[in-house]
Amino acid sequence: MGNPLLEPFEGITLEQWADVNAAVVSGTALEEAIKTIGCDMPKWDRANNEWLTRMRNDTTFTISKIYGAAFNKSASGNLGSGSQLSADSYPFEKWIEAMVAQDVLGKQGRDAQDILKDFGLTVADYSNISAYWNGKMMTDFSYAMKMQQLMNEYKAKYESMSGGDANSDITF
Repeated sequence: MGNPLLEPFEGITLEQWADVNAAVVSGTALEEAIKTIGCDMPKWDRANNEWLTRMRNDTTFTISKIYGAAFNKSASGNLGSGSQLSADSYPFEKWIEAMVAQDVLGKQGRDAQDILKDFGLTVADYSNISAYWNGKMMTDFSYAMKMQQLMNEYKAKYESMSGGDANSDITF
């Protein structure tokens, strides 16, 4: 018997849910993306909420792993799909900079997607390139060592550009 967490909800599988979300972040309108799985908006809303709830409650991260693999296989952005990526597609250092910029500038109120645009990336690109480089770090630990050094450098860079705490003018 299969894992009940992975059973389709209203006929929508985990992989279909991931594919629709990947299509949306790749630029397809949600209404068009759900048509590919024979779904209407009310059914999609129910299924989307169910899969989000299942993922949130899945302490084994089984759903997240399957979702991530399906999403990254389908999502396509400026850099192509996940299977098309290589070290030449987007340099490790630039990926770390984009990650840190999202963190630092996001805390200052900038939208993450807007920050990604500064790096020539879409959400799909960032997801795909993150999967690529995270996979590389799992097999070559020198990347993990380099990552912390780069994160510290880029954090200092972006914090110095911002002038500090964006909320410093607020008093209570």
